[in-house]
Amino acid sequence: MLVTGGAQIVGFLALLVAVAVLRPSLPAPSTLVLGALGGVAGGLGLAALYRGLAMGTMGLVSAVSGVGGVLIPLAIGTLLLGGVIQPLQLAGVGCAVLAIGAASGATTRGVSREALLLALVAALGFGLWFVFLDRASEHDQLWALVASRGSASLVVGGSALLRADRSRLGSVVPLVALAGLLDVAANGMVVLAFATIPVGIAAALSGTYPLATMLLARAFLGEALPRLGLAAVALAVIGIVLISLGG
Repeated sequence: MLVTGGAQIVGFLALLVAVAVLRPSLPAPSTLVLGALGGVAGGLGLAALYRGLAMGTMGLVSAVSGVGGVLIPLAIGTLLLGGVIQPLQLAGVGCAVLAIGAASGATTRGVSREALLLALVAALGFGLWFVFLDRASEHDQLWALVASRGSASLVVGGSALLRADRSRLGSVVPLVALAGLLDVAANGMVVLAFATIPVGIAAALSGTYPLATMLLARAFLGEALPRLGLAAVALAVIGIVLISLGG
């Protein structure tokens, strides 16, 4: 939680610097409200993701959270916003469902149920972040990000720093700062993508991050998954790719 909270605050400070430099006009209240709601959802999702990753099942946790982050915007866009789901996207949804099933089975073979539950919480948080930020950024992208990161810093960052052992803060400051800057940069790129592609497709493309997580966990941590866990990761990635191609 210390890394999560610190990263949220670093990202928020970086956005405040951007506001000071660019001096954008004041936003509409709806931009701030929707951005703030997205920030709370995304911040809680990120906290769940980091906690799950710390349990040593990085490939599986990131795969399941990535799938959910794709499915939720796609489902909301289709069911509530009048979008049309394409055949390839439907096949991708099927792969995603199978991935979650395989991940559930893997909990009896070396992967904890708590890690899987955290991955599902992260999936819900990320999916809602995409939906809220897509709406919030329709009129002002920078202020949508500021509202999002501000609420996440308050709810997640403040809570984490109050509960954390501050004596450990000095040893992780560089990593926390790097994580915060990379995270807010990635958020900014996603928000910019909303201007040119549908939210479901933006979520699907950004949802390929489990590939990087899985490869880094294997290369640097020597992490090995049980066969069902490997199947869950593979199905999750295939599902994300199919949803992306279907768009």
